[in-house]
Amino acid sequence: MKQLYCVALLAVLFSCKDNKETTAENLNNNIQKDTTVVKDVTDNSSDLNLKSNLRTGEKLQLEQVYEDTVQFVNFDGNGDYALFTVQKDKKLISFYTDLANAKAFKRGDLLDVSWKMDTIYEAGEGEKLEFAEWLVNAKKIKDGNVSLFRKKHPKPIKYYSEKNDFTADFKDHIYEQVEYYLANSKSEVVKSTIKDANADLSYSIEEKDRENHSYIVLGISNDFEHHTNIIQWLYLDDTNGKLYEYDLPNDRLIPFD
Repeated sequence: MKQLYCVALLAVLFSCKDNKETTAENLNNNIQKDTTVVKDVTDNSSDLNLKSNLRTGEKLQLEQVYEDTVQFVNFDGNGDYALFTVQKDKKLISFYTDLANAKAFKRGDLLDVSWKMDTIYEAGEGEKLEFAEWLVNAKKIKDGNVSLFRKKHPKPIKYYSEKNDFTADFKDHIYEQVEYYLANSKSEVVKSTIKDANADLSYSIEEKDRENHSYIVLGISNDFEHHTNIIQWLYLDDTNGKLYEYDLPNDRLIPFD
């Protein structure tokens, strides 16, 4: 619950800016008040109905550390709290975390994780406490397909586009989508191409509308002797993160899981 104390302290410090007459005594009183709220929640944690998709049907205890084996999905550090998303039994679970190595894993890696139910303050929620899964530790126990692909193909995959104003986060996101597809594709053309560890892979980025919906379109190619050969078109719906293979002969999109 260390993050709760930080939020309480920051809230008091900001109030000091608006009221220059705030004294050291008032500061201590405010911190003590918030600390008391946390203590009351902890003391009555047995009365809380804490649940998680990691432990379906199990009544969880506040701040008790649990251990599970999960599959890594992705890391998102853009919000008020960093989110570390994993999958277990086909269910997605997002941990809040401040782990230094949270970005080290690749999609599909098998992890042993230690986690607990903890208290958080969501931005804009005022004094309302929330309870959520907090990641304590994560350790990789087996490489997933993306990690194995990177070991076999250490050379970066190039991209090209008519636009040049992509953010670093966007480029990383697209790169991960392409890499995930190549590492998990069942297409015989793709599998044949990536057998060559020296394959010169690249992809194009463009935007297209299809059936009144906007997609990011990726053309994955194998560059050989100054010739570019498209091996697969992908459509990415960036509103929900869904990736599709484009079936050219039948002009249809096939969901890629």
